[in-house]
Amino acid sequence: MDGKRTGVLVVAILLAGVVALPALAKNVKLPEGKKIHFTLNQTLSSDKSREGDKFSGVVSRNVRVGDKTVIPEGAVVRGTVTSVKRSGRVKGKAEMELSFDEIELPNGKTLDLAASLTELDDKEEVTEEGGVQAEGTKKRDAATIGAGAGIGAAIGGIAGGGKGAAIGAGAGAAAGTGVVLATRGKEVYLKRGTEMAIQLDRPLTVPVD
Repeated sequence: MDGKRTGVLVVAILLAGVVALPALAKNVKLPEGKKIHFTLNQTLSSDKSREGDKFSGVVSRNVRVGDKTVIPEGAVVRGTVTSVKRSGRVKGKAEMELSFDEIELPNGKTLDLAASLTELDDKEEVTEEGGVQAEGTKKRDAATIGAGAGIGAAIGGIAGGGKGAAIGAGAGAAAGTGVVLATRGKEVYLKRGTEMAIQLDRPLTVPVD
């Protein structure tokens, strides 16, 4: 009788232990190409940021597979500035390359990332290689040269009539061109709060409770 009671007690304890065990997390695989949207925590710029600088951003949209949230809002994306090129005075747009290294989930779990930049809500362009390129300055440069020509023509016209206006326009345009050549183009500028999107370069396995 005592043996039977002991056996029943052991079974009850074992069953209680099984019931008390926490549910194991299930792994959900996010496919290559899946997008993660996040908001930048720091300002990055081609004239101040340096290679090796760290940055982070907060996930701004739930990443879902079917009806399951795999990466929730509030997760943190961390990355590194890998290359910076300032704009040239004559030609060459400013560029910045970024790597996206890891993502930290709200539960503290950190996962390695392999991802590329694909979208920006700012005026900068995303290159085919996933870098950031500053917008061009052709319109600004043309306006500077045109303004110089107009001012020169006005001054020349006052001084010497039509011939003076022509000479003044040429001199003014030359001066405007000189200003353009002495001025750097626009820099890459990603302000804090910029909305960005990256896409996975390879599948990412995420443990989900």
